[in-house]
Amino acid sequence: MHSSQVRKQIFFLSALFTFSFVFTTSIVWVWEPGHGDIQNYADAVWWWFVTSSTVGYGDLVPVTTPGRIAGVLAIVIGIFGYTHIISVILNYLQAKFEEEERGLGEVDYKNHIVICEYTAFADELIKEIQKHPDFVERKLVIAGALVERAPYSQYDFIYGVPISPQVLLRTNISEASDVFVFANIRFSDPDLKTLHVVSRIMEHNTTGTVYVELNNEEHPMLETLPRKAVIMKSNDLLKNALKHHNFDLERYWDSKLSS
Repeated sequence: MHSSQVRKQIFFLSALFTFSFVFTTSIVWVWEPGHGDIQNYADAVWWWFVTSSTVGYGDLVPVTTPGRIAGVLAIVIGIFGYTHIISVILNYLQAKFEEEERGLGEVDYKNHIVICEYTAFADELIKEIQKHPDFVERKLVIAGALVERAPYSQYDFIYGVPISPQVLLRTNISEASDVFVFANIRFSDPDLKTLHVVSRIMEHNTTGTVYVELNNEEHPMLETLPRKAVIMKSNDLLKNALKHHNFDLERYWDSKLSS
């Protein structure tokens, strides 16, 4: 449910309750005094609240025909209005959860970690981050279009190709301290595409450390980057995954500290 739809429904419900309140309390205030328990406008207001909410304490009851008609109207509008309010709230919450799961939201974190493209190597990295003392308390954002829903419920997911300025903006890439960019092997030249993503990231983030997966660690396009990146060779990542079943995070973290 879009926010504009929520606003329209809130406006409609507000108008409906306003009409119910003004119309029914006016009828009761005019017709009931001198006939039953409702003797003033304060009584009419109290009667409207307990009647429209269908609580019906029974302490104030209209006895005239117009008053009873007003009571029926207040009850019908109350049942419709309050159940609709609950429906709007539940639909809004469901839409927000769905938005987060499908990666349609955005984050405003600072000093966080961004992982571009959710691949097998990225998954190994996430498992290591969960155990690494320098990363475990940091916010982590996964951005990419290789999956359509959040792969980890505890981490934020932004759906879209990482080269898109809008996608990078939604990850708040400019405030990230560490950015890991993994190769998308769907492209004929994944290194070229990956370095294009890195160059776009470095345009938005001038201080964070960028780690990039490459087949060729001496790719000529590396010279076009505005600053150095920590290179993660694809073969090394694969060998380590096969041999040790993990991601050698310490190796690349040490490269950052020594650079």
